[in-house]
Amino acid sequence: MSQARVLKISLCGAGGVGKTSLAKVFSGQQFNPRERLTVGVQHFFTKIYIGGVERTVAIWDIGGEHRFRLLAPAFLRGSAGVVYVFDITREETFLELDKWRGLVERTLGNVPAVLVGNKADLQELRMVYRDVAEDYARRHGMLGYFEVSAKDRFDVDKPFIVLIQRIVSRERGPA
Repeated sequence: MSQARVLKISLCGAGGVGKTSLAKVFSGQQFNPRERLTVGVQHFFTKIYIGGVERTVAIWDIGGEHRFRLLAPAFLRGSAGVVYVFDITREETFLELDKWRGLVERTLGNVPAVLVGNKADLQELRMVYRDVAEDYARRHGMLGYFEVSAKDRFDVDKPFIVLIQRIVSRERGPA
């Protein structure tokens, strides 16, 4: 039996939006309320069953600060899909998505992607409304928009599962 290749997924978005926390929670680790900004890139691995087959998923958490943007193309190479993340309480992180999308498209071309609004536990501080984010995801051909909370472990798996299912179905080709 041949072993399926590792699926590489990259997390992209501004610094401080919770990419590391999402990756940690999805890979089975604990949420850390004092998480530090990622310097360069961090890797997380998890196993997931899709269509009855166990797959290893490598999540590349790319540092969101501007100073790491020059390194991002090297970190992105080989990614089968992308999770774009912003903080629903900080509009500037949503506005930065276009820069990340441009970088990803120049590096990878058209790969499956999802949009994630993190920090759904802070509804009272919301600055980016759901309908605006849903429209953005639709206009840019993303698989969907998901609101999650890494802190509360709320719906963290959903965007990853949708993305991985699409990647796996593309690997199999048309039925």
